[in-house]
Amino acid sequence: MKQIFTILFLTVLTISVNGQTVQKERKVVQVMTPQTFYLNGGTRATFGGKSRTWFNIPLPKNTVEWYYSFTTTKNENSSSTIGLLSQLTRLYDPTGMTGIATNAILTPSGAGVCDIYLMDRANCDKFMDKVDNWGGSYSYIVSGSRENYKNGTVQIKDILSGNWCLGFKNPSATEGISITFEVVAIVEETKIIEKTETETKAEMFGGLGWKAYEKGEYDKCIELSKKALELNPNLGWVHNNIGLVYLIKGDYISAIDSYSTAITLFKKSDNPSHWFNEAIKDLKALIAKHGQLEGANDILEMLQNK
Repeated sequence: MKQIFTILFLTVLTISVNGQTVQKERKVVQVMTPQTFYLNGGTRATFGGKSRTWFNIPLPKNTVEWYYSFTTTKNENSSSTIGLLSQLTRLYDPTGMTGIATNAILTPSGAGVCDIYLMDRANCDKFMDKVDNWGGSYSYIVSGSRENYKNGTVQIKDILSGNWCLGFKNPSATEGISITFEVVAIVEETKIIEKTETETKAEMFGGLGWKAYEKGEYDKCIELSKKALELNPNLGWVHNNIGLVYLIKGDYISAIDSYSTAITLFKKSDNPSHWFNEAIKDLKALIAKHGQLEGANDILEMLQNK
C-alpha cells in the first residue's frame, strides 16, 4: 500500500504535498439566530398588521449545505425554541461521510400552517407586493420552499452562495399565527498544517518501500519499511506492506503480527474504511498474483470483517 497523497476525510479532505497537510474541515455556523414574528390572516391584515414578511439570508463563504427549521403557534406571544444550531452541532459528521436525515432534527409541533418561499430579492419584492393576488406571479426555489406546513426542517444543497430571501406567508384569511425559525449553514474551511521533518522522512521511506514491493524486491521493501516505522511507528499502511511481504515469504506468524498492528492503527485513523479497503485491495492482488498463500484468506476475512 503506497502512501496516499490524497487521503479522504482526515477531517473532510487531506492532501499531502511537499511536507504540508492541507485539511478541509466542515463547521456548523449560525446564519440567523432564532426569530419569532406574528402574521395576521390575509383579510385581517387589510385592517392592520401584515400577512407576509421576509428575511435576508446571507450565505457564508464556502457553504456546502444549509438548513432552516421552523414551527408555528397561534399565540401572538410565542416562546417556542428550536435549537437548530445545537442539534446540528451534535448530529453533524465533520467528515461529511454521514448525511443527516432532516427528520432527525426535532422541531416543536406547529399549531397553524404557513407558506415559506426561498427567492431572490427581485421575486421577494413581488411576493411582498402581493402580485399573485392581482393576476401576477413570482418565482421561487421549489427545493427550499414549503407550503401549508406547521413545522419542520428544510435542507438546501443546490443554493450555496449569495444573498437570498425567505418569504413567509400566512395563508389563512382570518387566523393569525406566530412563526419561529432559525437558519444554520455547514461551511467548509481549509487549513494548512506543516508536517515535521521526521513525518516527511517516514512517509518517504514508506513510499520507497512500496515501490520496492511493486518491483518484487521484498527484502528491500522490509528494510525501507522498517526504517519508516523507526521514524513513525503509527503508519498503518507501512505495517500492512510488511505483512504482504511476510505472506509471500511464508512467514504466517510475522504476517499476522504486522496485520494486527495495521488493523489497530486503521481503526484509530480518521477514515478507517479507506484504509481497510486499500488493504483488502492489496491482499486480493497478492492472492491473484501468488496464489493461495498460507494465511492469506484468513487475513483477508479478518480485514473484511472490520
